[in-house]
Amino acid sequence: MTADTQSLLAPYRDQLNAIDEKLVTLVAERLTICAQVAHTKRRHGIAMMQPDRVEEVKSRCANLGADQGLDPEFVRALYGLIIGEACALEDRIIER
Repeated sequence: MTADTQSLLAPYRDQLNAIDEKLVTLVAERLTICAQVAHTKRRHGIAMMQPDRVEEVKSRCANLGADQGLDPEFVRALYGLIIGEACALEDRIIER
C-alpha cells in the first residue's frame, strides 16, 4: 500500500477505530449488567435460560437494525454471539 493510499484511508480508519472502541465498551457494559442479572438469578433460584427473552431481544434488535438499514439476519447473528457470551458468563456465575 502506498503512502498516498494510507493517507487517503487514515481518516476513515480513525473513525472506525473510535467506533470500535465505543462498541467494545458498550458490549462490556452490557455483559456487566448480565453478570448482575446472573447474581440475581442465583440468589433467587431463577433459571439461567430464558428462551422467550432471548427471542425477544433478537427480534427487537433485528427490527432496530432494519430501521437503520442493516440486514436483520446480520443483527440476529450478532446478537446470537452477544447472548451466547452472556449465557456463558451467567453459567459461570450461577454454577459457582
